[in-house]
Amino acid sequence: MGMTLLSNPGITTPWQLEEGLQKFDPNLFQWSIVPLFVILFYLVWKNIRAKRYSVVLGGFAFWLMDVFNETWNSMVYATTGQPVWGCTTGGHSAFQILIGYNIEISIMFMILGMATCYMLETTAGYEGNSFWDANKDYLRDPNNLYYMVNKRSKDLSPEERKTKRKAILKRMLVIVLGSISAVIIEIILNHFGVLTWEKPWWQPSFPFVLFIIGYVPFFVSAVLIHDAPRKWQLIGLGIELGIVVLLLIIAGSLGMLGHQISGDKDNWVWVGKWLKEGTELIR
Repeated sequence: MGMTLLSNPGITTPWQLEEGLQKFDPNLFQWSIVPLFVILFYLVWKNIRAKRYSVVLGGFAFWLMDVFNETWNSMVYATTGQPVWGCTTGGHSAFQILIGYNIEISIMFMILGMATCYMLETTAGYEGNSFWDANKDYLRDPNNLYYMVNKRSKDLSPEERKTKRKAILKRMLVIVLGSISAVIIEIILNHFGVLTWEKPWWQPSFPFVLFIIGYVPFFVSAVLIHDAPRKWQLIGLGIELGIVVLLLIIAGSLGMLGHQISGDKDNWVWVGKWLKEGTELIR
C-alpha cells in the first residue's frame, strides 16, 4: 500500500495525479487548444473595442480567484500528499499546469468570468465616454451593486430602499445561479474521473463547501470589480494580483507547485518523513 494511502485509496494515487503534470509532450498536444485561445482573444479584443473594459476586468478578477485556489490546492498536496482536487490524464489536457489545474481550465475561467459580467443588468452608458468614466455614477445607478452604499438604510426613501434591494438581489441571483451551475458541471467532470475530489468534505454528496469556497468567491469578485468605479477596479485587481503573485512566489520557491514524487514511491520532494511515518501507523 505505501504512499497510496495519502491519496484516497480506490480513487486516485499521487502517480495518477502527476502523470501528465507539467509535461511538454507532443503526444499530449490537442488541437482544441488553438481555437480556445482564438475565442479568448476574440472576446477580450471585442470587449476592448466596444469599450466594455469592466467586462474584461471583471473576467480577470474571476480568473485570478481561480489561480489563487489552484495555488493553495497545490500547497495542500505538497504538504499532505493529498490535494483537495486533482486532474488526471483521462481528461486529455494539452498541458497540466498544477496538480488540479490545466490550460483548458485556465482559459475557461477567463471566459466564464467575462460571461458572468455579461449577465449583469447594466444602465446604458455606465462605461462613460473615456476609460476613467466607468461607473462614475455608481452611487446613483439603479443597476449597480453599490447603489446608495454611502447611505444607511434608514436615511433612504422607500423607493430608494426598494431600488437598492433589487440591485443587490439581481447581482446575488447571478452569483448563486452561476455557482450552482459550475458545481453541477464539476460533479459531471468528477463522475467521468477527469477531475478528482480527494477530501471527504469536497464530494458530490456534500457540495456545499465546493459551492461556498470553490465558486461563490469567483462570482463575487467578478461582480465587485465590474460594478466599481475604474479607479477602484484597478486598485482591487492590483491587490488581488499582488496576493496571487506573492503566493505563487512563496509556493514556487519552496518547490510546492511541481512534481512531488520522483519515481520512487518513497521518494517525495516535499512531504516530510513525519507524514511517511504516519502512513505506516495507518497501515
